[in-house]
Amino acid sequence: MECLNKIFLVSSLVLMIFFKTDAITDDGILEEITSREEMVKWAGYGEEKLSTVTITGKILCRKSSENSIPVPGALVVISCGGNVKSLLTGRSDSYGEFEIELPSNLHAIPRLEDVCHVKVYRVPRSSPCGETFTGKNKAIRLSYTGEGVRSYTTDVVNLSQIRSKNEI
Repeated sequence: MECLNKIFLVSSLVLMIFFKTDAITDDGILEEITSREEMVKWAGYGEEKLSTVTITGKILCRKSSENSIPVPGALVVISCGGNVKSLLTGRSDSYGEFEIELPSNLHAIPRLEDVCHVKVYRVPRSSPCGETFTGKNKAIRLSYTGEGVRSYTTDVVNLSQIRSKNEI
């Protein structure tokens, strides 16, 4: 008998939701969920941006121990590991700086600095560091948090100019 009561209760609840009839709230007041927007807000999802997570950095080409210049147009890849790998790309601007915003599915990852890293994937051939090894991963660190915003940085990524055989 108890099993039948539970089945009846669950069936009634499903039918109430299916036919958009009144749903009972915690305080006993009847309320109707009428629109997709209300349902999305109620569930905590939707188009409203709740947080922003960015990774920034600067890419420099070290021509000598005292002279470094920005590397514009470098292709930067952010790789976030875990069960499912996420790859994001961006390019450095004319100052060698990049800022890549992470998609919302990565915002809830705790200790993002342990899961994500940055890699300079490709440098324009016109750069003095155009023929350089770009395969090293660079760690990120939390640089700012507040009001729904978290920023991580790699600080400066220094690339070294490869000397030709004639210069050695």
